[in-house]
Amino acid sequence: MDEKLYYGRGKDCDNKKLIAFLDEVFFTEDDEATKRDFVSILPKIYHDEYRPAYNNFVVQDENGEFRAAVGNFYVNLDVCGEEIKACCIGNVAVGLKYRSKGYMVDLMEMSVEDMMENGTDLAYLGGQRQRYGYFGFETSGVSYNFEFNKKTAKHIFGGRKSTLRAVKLQENDTEVFAKIDELYQKNVIKASRPMKDYYRIITSWRHTPYAVYDGDEFAGYFLMGYEYNWISECAVTKPEYYGELALAAYEVSGKESVRFNAPPFDKEKHSFFTVNSENISVGGCESLLVLNYEKVLRAYLKTKASYTSLADGELTVLIHGKKADEKLRIAVKNNEVTVEKFDGEAEIEFTHFEATRAFLSNFTFEREKLSGAAQQWFPLPAFIFSTDQM
Repeated sequence: MDEKLYYGRGKDCDNKKLIAFLDEVFFTEDDEATKRDFVSILPKIYHDEYRPAYNNFVVQDENGEFRAAVGNFYVNLDVCGEEIKACCIGNVAVGLKYRSKGYMVDLMEMSVEDMMENGTDLAYLGGQRQRYGYFGFETSGVSYNFEFNKKTAKHIFGGRKSTLRAVKLQENDTEVFAKIDELYQKNVIKASRPMKDYYRIITSWRHTPYAVYDGDEFAGYFLMGYEYNWISECAVTKPEYYGELALAAYEVSGKESVRFNAPPFDKEKHSFFTVNSENISVGGCESLLVLNYEKVLRAYLKTKASYTSLADGELTVLIHGKKADEKLRIAVKNNEVTVEKFDGEAEIEFTHFEATRAFLSNFTFEREKLSGAAQQWFPLPAFIFSTDQM
């Protein structure tokens, strides 16, 4: 590291200067009519009150000008009742004049070191797989996508309009946000969503929130993506409303088709969409860095047991993790999950990346090394809602 440069956490007094730097790096080539900026894209973390500069590791010159920045945004996840301390990496930026000087590598290493010092269990980010693989991240998670299009609507509903009324929400609709959160809290995996920040959270990534009503009764909600062709999140108060919500969202979209994203654990949603979608696909969610395999495997395996029956079996594994070696015994009996430290000789040995792929990725040959029962347990349903990403 160059001694003339500052490496470390950003300073609160530089919030606006940092965001201007990030906007320049990412959005310089945007058309003026549709130009993006970080405050409008992620209002939940880039307003001054959330200390965006402090939550970045930065490189600055002697004049305080930024050369690079990597955001470290901590969030608590509730995974089947177990608290997972998570960290999301965001806004990885190097100034246009300062590329290929190693700044990104230095800051990413500082970021991961900070996670380890703070007892982080799991980190996640979106980005190029090979680029972030150097720091321990691997494409992971499970996400379902359901296409609902014009022909689908015609065949299922005969050309009629939805019986539910969709209403675009505004920042002062706090009573509706409480009803939305009541539905969100039913998810077996969820992030902390303070009510004071609720509108900023559900409008992250330029989503538009809608509530749907049966007459005057609140029936559910959906979050419409920026281009109005996908629904990143939705829920209803009664399962029988899903068809009407899908039709209402399709009508609001004004598109030929709209895609609904869903976590693997939402069986109510699946019961409608798997029968009534034109196309269904299974993909990944984010790139994950597991720093505590014992806790992460236990929480997400318990999650899977909450919505499907797991085969009885036992697996012992030695994982050469990014943070430390972990020797674990993983067992399922009568759909009860145990993941604990193990002192004997492990039957399987995995590198950090092999373990991440075997346990958390959709398609991987590493799982073929496991017994039939253990293969049925994986991949684990690691899922993060779009608006909970950074």
